[in-house]
Amino acid sequence: MMRARTSAWMVLVVPALAFAHDAPPAHSCAAPTRPADKTNELVWNGFVDAMNAYRACMSAFIEANHAGSDHHRQAANAATEEWNAFVRGSLNVPEDFPWPPETESDR
Repeated sequence: MMRARTSAWMVLVVPALAFAHDAPPAHSCAAPTRPADKTNELVWNGFVDAMNAYRACMSAFIEANHAGSDHHRQAANAATEEWNAFVRGSLNVPEDFPWPPETESDR
């Protein structure tokens, strides 16, 4: 009975939790507009400076989001380990318990 309740909880709640997160963040970096080919050197130098600032902004955004995803992955892995320890310790399920469970056709 307990196993059926746990399975029902996992089937109903876990998928809902997967979709219950915030929308992904958007960067606020502004891409520069490329000047015409026959523009003077001063304008091109300004474009290169703007392009370098855009690259730095995007790189910082990407790095920050990768760091955030690493923290989320670590939290998810820790939660998985905690769940597995609970199952093995509290439900007396051996570590090598077959998952997914065997079906009638497997026997």
